[in-house]
Amino acid sequence: MPTTKVLVVEDEVITGRVISEELTFLGYIVTDVVTSDLETIASVIKNKPDLVLMDIILKGSEQDGIAIAALLRQQFQIPVIYITAHTDDVTLKRARNSEPYGYLVKPFNERDLRVAIETALYKHRMERQLADREEFLSAILKSTNDAVIATDRVATVTYMNPAAENLTGWQQTEATGRHVSEVLQLIDENTGRAIANPIPHVLRSGEVAHLNDGTAIIDRHGIQKPVGDSASPICRDTGTVDGAVMVLWDISDRRKAESSEVEKVAIQEALKKEKELNELKSKFIAIASHEMRTPLAVIMLAAEYLQNPNLNDDVIQSRLERIKKSVKHMTAVLENMLALGRFALEVSSFKPILTNLETFCLDLVEEIKFLYPNDRNRSIAVSFSSQGACDRAYIDRDLLRHILMNLLSNAMKYSNHGGSVQFELICDRDDFLSAPIAKFLIRDRGIGIPATDLPFVFDLHYRASNVSKTPGSGIGLAIAKRAVDMHNGQIEVESEVNRGTNFTVTLPIG
Repeated sequence: MPTTKVLVVEDEVITGRVISEELTFLGYIVTDVVTSDLETIASVIKNKPDLVLMDIILKGSEQDGIAIAALLRQQFQIPVIYITAHTDDVTLKRARNSEPYGYLVKPFNERDLRVAIETALYKHRMERQLADREEFLSAILKSTNDAVIATDRVATVTYMNPAAENLTGWQQTEATGRHVSEVLQLIDENTGRAIANPIPHVLRSGEVAHLNDGTAIIDRHGIQKPVGDSASPICRDTGTVDGAVMVLWDISDRRKAESSEVEKVAIQEALKKEKELNELKSKFIAIASHEMRTPLAVIMLAAEYLQNPNLNDDVIQSRLERIKKSVKHMTAVLENMLALGRFALEVSSFKPILTNLETFCLDLVEEIKFLYPNDRNRSIAVSFSSQGACDRAYIDRDLLRHILMNLLSNAMKYSNHGGSVQFELICDRDDFLSAPIAKFLIRDRGIGIPATDLPFVFDLHYRASNVSKTPGSGIGLAIAKRAVDMHNGQIEVESEVNRGTNFTVTLPIG
């Protein structure tokens, strides 16, 4: 039973009462029925509705419904659906520019009203989730100590984080719109000669470019600072380079430390580790830019399409399913990137707890079915079986989830229509040590992995040569391998092209 609170703004009192009665009949809570702009603001502040049905023409008010809707969106983040008999081009253009969540033309029936409200509420929830994720990614970029500079496809600066502002002496507001070579001037420390900015080359070649040793920048105030790291392309799914991102780290303090011969070896090792971490950050940002762009575009297009008041139920459900799938994809990408970051920074700990493995695996199977629902274009069956006493295993649940979800997701992703995925759990004792172990076997009959690719499938960002048409970032199996290693376990793979792939994970559970 819905508990959505709705405010009705309608200058015709009788019409407002009729709409209120329809809403109540549909199960919504009507917080108020008001007739003017001032009453609307007062009621919103007092009752905090979840949604507003707004008449565009409000006789006797200083502001019409479109102006009030813009105010509600900016200050209160409340979704608004217009209800009006006015459909002239000027009114429609003004209404569209105010970004409403729906548009109902009088007279309308109860079905149209429910569809408009539920669509608007769903779109609003999705927008809030996207805003939260965008804020999360922005917080990562702002909090990192390394400078991050992004450009468009013609090498014009589009973004700089605070570390980049400090390093270059340019504020983002001043640098945005300028060519990157103007903001970031590179020189050779040994000769003092100018070095070409690598971003134009990255945009042309589509390949990562690393800075040579002895590279420095000249900041806006003429101060020379030694730097390191790389520039990476930002690519669309089609392979088109859409921009570039450059990550820089100021190595001034490290250069001073290198003068001490006693500490030199230790410092070089630290620099090597830091370089690896910064290369990971570059790839992290590139993956985030690439993997988030497509689902965000799908959500936006589907949400805009749902504003059409003449859609039938099948089309509405289809668009809502597209939005749901895109949000699930982004969530999975974020979980994998965060796990990869924890492993790289060595802050991920091993915390085994008593677990019923059979129940744990059954829950994962239900979740994977939810993430990959069957439809008329792609139907894949998932079966699960277990052997042995698996109800008292000591395992790190978070790490095990990373292992199994990545393997099951790959099995679903690379299976053909009408295929099947077999998931088997075996609890036994190790023959040599006589210690309890659990084996997880995941088999599919999908496209398989070429023999030449098998030795590299657990390498970070490596993707098999036959999966170019299937979206992916190449980090799932690397994460699974690292999680298995933290258990002191083993992961093995057997595969044949067009016949399928078998993964076997063996973990101690004592």
